[in-house]
Amino acid sequence: MELNNEFVSNLGESLLNIWTNSFDKVTASQKEVENLLLQAFISQEESMEKLAGDIDLIQEQHKKLIAEVRDYVKQNIETVYGEQTSQTFEKWNAQLDEIYNRVQQLTSTPYKESVNLLNQSQEQFQQSIKNSIEKQKKTREEALNQFKTAQKGFMDLFESNTKMAFNLFK
Repeated sequence: MELNNEFVSNLGESLLNIWTNSFDKVTASQKEVENLLLQAFISQEESMEKLAGDIDLIQEQHKKLIAEVRDYVKQNIETVYGEQTSQTFEKWNAQLDEIYNRVQQLTSTPYKESVNLLNQSQEQFQQSIKNSIEKQKKTREEALNQFKTAQKGFMDLFESNTKMAFNLFK
């Protein structure tokens, strides 16, 4: 009878070990996919931040270049045509600045808004993925607990059936 109980225990442990090892491998691969997905989100977020920063940098460089060109042209106009022409040039530049600002709003604002919307949708998607990952973790834990309960029931049934079979041969 002791040999039979040892056999049942070994069989039960073997089945549990096989199942938990397989389950652990599946869980590990799921966790790796989850981590890669979260890393992709971080990388994408960094890229979006860099894009927004690059747009701002381009605008600043553009303004700086325009200011340098204007100063150079103003100095040349003042030297060649005098101060009154230079003042007219400045008034003309003020009007150009107004037009430039409007054009910049029309061109850069949509890019900035697109980046903001993309960031918001990415954050929402990332939160959905994180929620899904949490649900998967709970599902894995529940599945493991259910298997352990089923395994115990199977072992109890196997043990009682084995005892009954041995009692028939006594």
